[in-house]
Amino acid sequence: MYHCNKYSEELISFGGRFVVKSIVKVIVGMSGGVDSSVAAYLLKEQGFDVSGVFFKLFKEDDGQSRYCNLRSAYEAAEIIGIPFETIDVSKEFQTDVFNYFLESYKKGLTPNPCTVCNERIKFGIGFDKGREIFGESLFATGHYVIIERKEGSIHLRKGRDKTKDQSYMLWRLERNLLEKVVLPLGEFTKDRVREIASSISVVAGEESEDLCFVKGTFTNFIKSLVGEKKGEIVNTEGKVLGEHRGAYLYTIGQRSGLGVSSCEPLYVVEIDANENRVILGSRRECYSNYATLSEVNFIEDYNGEPVALTGKVRYRGEESPCTLKREGGVFVVDFNVPQFAITPGQSLVLYKGDTVFGGGVIMKVRRN
Repeated sequence: MYHCNKYSEELISFGGRFVVKSIVKVIVGMSGGVDSSVAAYLLKEQGFDVSGVFFKLFKEDDGQSRYCNLRSAYEAAEIIGIPFETIDVSKEFQTDVFNYFLESYKKGLTPNPCTVCNERIKFGIGFDKGREIFGESLFATGHYVIIERKEGSIHLRKGRDKTKDQSYMLWRLERNLLEKVVLPLGEFTKDRVREIASSISVVAGEESEDLCFVKGTFTNFIKSLVGEKKGEIVNTEGKVLGEHRGAYLYTIGQRSGLGVSSCEPLYVVEIDANENRVILGSRRECYSNYATLSEVNFIEDYNGEPVALTGKVRYRGEESPCTLKREGGVFVVDFNVPQFAITPGQSLVLYKGDTVFGGGVIMKVRRN
């Protein structure tokens, strides 16, 4: 049994199932998909005073992204029997997420805008605007992640369904915010969630992915925003191999579509945005042990001393043993085994067992 800090008099959780001692308000971010709809349903069944909100990310198309559906969210709220509001966060989304995405690519980085959207839009300004409408509340989503509250402390843990675990996407959430968050799907499998959705006649929608705002192919989308900017394709010794039409069209570890011929396989090992060059090398040169981090957030206590953890350098990647340490004011991750294509701009999330220790944005990589 563990308590929910500020709400400990009202809310107790047993093995992931909440028991409400007195009515607690909770706002659920609803995308129109199965996960958020079932999250809202479960919370109402557990005794919460539930309200649903749909975040309007764009001025046009009812504010919908590729994987959000306003009508489906509204219909799910009606089925569940909860109040529902649309909240316009399009201005903040443009500034904090879309511009972040665009500027990162201009700098030769490959960003994770979804992690920024979670922190600043859904769990940030969206939650704030929701409370202006519904009053002081908790906030919930359909993420497959567990929040563990134990003995006055709070921890973010991987979801039970390891094939759906989304803890990587929530590493930016600070502890004081997690105290106000409920994630009811953390203990569920995706199959069980689908069964619940079917039982209440909520229709399954398309699975959401990162870059939900991209229209058409990524290549054409980014070209329309940045334009064509030709530059050199070189090898690691500086020899010119060819010409590219935009360094932003390449990412670390890429092998296909390089536009050059070679007697041996070549991979993108570096993108030099200042010189507008794409640097190619062998697969071996794509491996590295060492990365520095920026925009760091630690959910667990960290004093700067070296600590053994595991790290994940991309959402669908595998964890690998590493050491986190601080070198001259910079946070550094040193992997025990070289990792393929550690990519600047991506999130590096650190774990201690099943618990999210913290994370940061990869800035510099030392190639082997």
